Amino acid sequence: MSTALRLALFPVLVCTLGGCATGYYSFAPPSPYMVLPVDESMSCNAIAASFRYSVRRAARFEYWLAVGPLAGYDSERFPLDAPKQLLDERKRLDALTDLQRTKGCTVIDPGPAVAAERERLEESARASRPPVVLNSKG
Repeated sequence: MSTALRLALFPVLVCTLGGCATGYYSFAPPSPYMVLPVDESMSCNAIAASFRYSVRRAARFEYWLAVGPLAGYDSERFPLDAPKQLLDERKRLDALTDLQRTKGCTVIDPGPAVAAERERLEESARASRPPVVLNSKG
């Protein structure tokens, strides 16, 4: 292809693609913890199960933030990611609580549910720790 032809086609190409490249469209995915249409069609039992799953995740994030990063988790990103993920779980719990209320289901309060789950998690962690053995040469 000759240089003159390339120079002639370049403005045509730019003008053709200009409309595509100049407009800015935000195609941000929806927040993973908003109430989706599938959530709205769930039964009360399914909403409660989803709520319990979110309670376990929130309790784990609270526990991990208190104890520190876990082995195998990117420890450099942990202080940045974990608080945001805990906030997302709290939003999910609030959305599911509102959904339970609007559908006439038994409403579960997220605060005590997360506290009880965290207590179970802490008890499990205490029980799984190996006993401290003092080796004395006497």
